[in-house]
Amino acid sequence: MATQLQPTFAISASLEQDESLIWKEDASFKRVPYAASIQLPSPFPADTEFPLAVSPTVANVPLSKFVASIRRFSSSGSIRRLLNAHGAIYFKDLHLKSSDEFSQFAHAFGWPAHEDIGNPVRRTIHGPNVATANEGPNTQPVYPHNEFGLSPHYPQYVFFFCMSAPETGGETPINHSVVLYERLKEREPSFIEALEQKGVKYQLFYPNRPRDDVSSPGTSVLQSYGIRVLDTDTVDEAREKVETEIRRLPTVSWGWENQSETNLLGDLRVWQTLPALRRHEQSGNIAFFNNAVSRYLNAKGRGTLRAPHIDNKGAYSPPCFYGDGELIPDRFLETAVEIIDEIKAKVTWQTGDVLLIDNHQVQHAREPWTGNRKLLASLWD
Repeated sequence: MATQLQPTFAISASLEQDESLIWKEDASFKRVPYAASIQLPSPFPADTEFPLAVSPTVANVPLSKFVASIRRFSSSGSIRRLLNAHGAIYFKDLHLKSSDEFSQFAHAFGWPAHEDIGNPVRRTIHGPNVATANEGPNTQPVYPHNEFGLSPHYPQYVFFFCMSAPETGGETPINHSVVLYERLKEREPSFIEALEQKGVKYQLFYPNRPRDDVSSPGTSVLQSYGIRVLDTDTVDEAREKVETEIRRLPTVSWGWENQSETNLLGDLRVWQTLPALRRHEQSGNIAFFNNAVSRYLNAKGRGTLRAPHIDNKGAYSPPCFYGDGELIPDRFLETAVEIIDEIKAKVTWQTGDVLLIDNHQVQHAREPWTGNRKLLASLWD
């Protein structure tokens, strides 16, 4: 039996103390109202804003000045304390104009860049540690999840930058993983107990397509695991290099499928067995950290909740399982969906603004939209 996680609530909303450090310098930031923010419920202190919204104290400040201010503020530990208290920060009225300016802004926080290993979705590079967020069609939602929650190798921090705002829709719903854990423990304690004991299991499928294929928002074998594969490699050499990359993820198992004369390498199916509950290192609180809800809603939408989990195009698309391979009962995940709807904040976008989330504490999603919505992302450890 897995060791049970015991929550510890070390949350402090010491905003006034943090403001006294550098927020009142030239080119620093002030707390501002934001219509999309909500008040976090228990176990957080009353009046804890989610996300916390800040804006430059002086309009039209050169990028170099408030980047320098961010660098000092982050190195002092104040950004980390604000994230402990709020989980997410929305930077309003930045007026960033390009992927390069966004990259400079994100780099100013001083964190090490996250390396993708086995990314299941395509991300087009736009600058140093900057890429597209999710390239799925604008008519399809992205369901609530922690970034790379289906991998043991996930980022601590995620920035989203609005290159262009949508005409309608396109919000980024966020929900606090600690609050979700607490609500689930109250309403479905047997679910939490099962997750503590078994963890969760995900299936990921990577077709073998050309490395430069952009016909799908998903990625291929070579796009996700083929960084060291050469065009001149034999099939055996290519597979060995792919498998060497896969082995960097210690919780993974895999198998090759669909080898043929026209698909010599074959497609790749990967299974990840992971904890579903994780203790947040800085606060000590337990978070519902996983991609179980997004996998469930995806399978529900495709009509593949039940075995054999095959959709109308013949693709195997199962929901999330318990770590022992047992299917998680629908009612538990439907309860999680209900709670998320109760506690989420729907971030609305203005061109040039940035959302920073502590990925360990905060899940995010995406609403369908109309217009030319474009978000870039930057991931950090």
